Amino acid sequence: MKKLDLKRFDTHQGLLQIIWSDIQHYRGLVLWCVIALVSALAAVYLTHLNRELLAEREDLLRERDAIDVEYRHLVLEQNTLGEHSRIETLAQRELGMQRPTEQQEVLVPWR
Repeated sequence: MKKLDLKRFDTHQGLLQIIWSDIQHYRGLVLWCVIALVSALAAVYLTHLNRELLAEREDLLRERDAIDVEYRHLVLEQNTLGEHSRIETLAQRELGMQRPTEQQEVLVPWR
């Protein structure tokens, strides 16, 4: 352990000068402490960004699943609305249409 040099603590020397001289004396240690602090802050910041991106990804996956379910429902609705029996029933009920009999059929000649 180093002995404390009392001559350094002269009454004319200010506290900031003493701190600055200590920092210069132990600049290697100070440098490694600053590097460790910056590294720790970078790790915390990158972890925060990673968690934000994961949360956004989960939201997008949920939105994709909801859109996929809606698409399936629309396909089922389209198939249901496009069934021939339904169209025929609507044509008979709302438009009064009927299937033509053989006597009503007209063949158009092909050129």
